[in-house]
Amino acid sequence: MFNRHTQAFAILIAVVVPPGCGGGVDVNGYDVTIQQTTQCTVTGAAARNCEDPAVLGQSSLKARWFLETADDGSSVTVTTHEGRTIPGLLFDNDGSVIATEGCNSEGGRCVFVRRRFQANDENTGCATFGELIFVGHFPPDEPDHLVGRFSDVAGNSEECGTPTINEVAFAVDGTRVEQPAFSLEGVQP
Repeated sequence: MFNRHTQAFAILIAVVVPPGCGGGVDVNGYDVTIQQTTQCTVTGAAARNCEDPAVLGQSSLKARWFLETADDGSSVTVTTHEGRTIPGLLFDNDGSVIATEGCNSEGGRCVFVRRRFQANDENTGCATFGELIFVGHFPPDEPDHLVGRFSDVAGNSEECGTPTINEVAFAVDGTRVEQPAFSLEGVQP
């Protein structure tokens, strides 16, 4: 028999997970190669200090990213290999939305996702902030190929000690896979 805690849990699941689970969302997986291109820090009034790009480019990471597209065909969420989810837009690469490298009217489709965050400590006034941005495109002749740039900016205010801003950027190159989730590979219905 169910006790009242089990019943409450069952009701919570029914409310949180609607029937048809995920209706209206198209999920695609991309095996990506991620290569760091920039790592810079600005501390206090000091000049911007950056790592040598040649050294950064000596290693890369292979991972899986997910791109979820809503029914409207333009709302997307990118989930990185670190589990970071970033909402944004999918749009035609015709120069009408943004004009940046890879999304400057070359044709195909573009993805622009961004998430900003900020936290303030009321006792000290210390403010921390950050921004994740991915701008990518699907070339017109390769709709399963995703190429772009991912950046991660984080910092803090002088109330935290010394004001600091860190920026790390990566080149991303990926190919759509047949089965988006590793856990579904080899599963028989």
